[in-house]
Amino acid sequence: MHAFKESLCSADFWLRLLYTFLFMLVWQGVEILLALLVIIQIIARLFTGNANDDAKAWGESASLYACQIGRYVTMASEQKPWPFMEWPKPQPAPEPIIKPAPSEPEITAEPREPTP
Repeated sequence: MHAFKESLCSADFWLRLLYTFLFMLVWQGVEILLALLVIIQIIARLFTGNANDDAKAWGESASLYACQIGRYVTMASEQKPWPFMEWPKPQPAPEPIIKPAPSEPEITAEPREPTP
């Protein structure tokens, strides 16, 4: 019961609560942005056969931002997302690992001795 009374009287608790509600509202905007980016990617893929690189970068960046918001509002992190820190930048795509094709084993026909 002591912790409850301390939380009610703590300015940090109320400020954290305010930021949590504000970031939950921002989350809704990010969801809409991601939905629009999905539609843009579908249209781009339909007409060009390839994904739009700009939309890919925006999508990754917005996804990373949503992750930061999720970590903050669930109290997995104390670090407030943008505008309190730098906007997340998309990571460069990793180089694909190309393994050489396995060489096929040589099939040699060895003469068999007839069985009696």
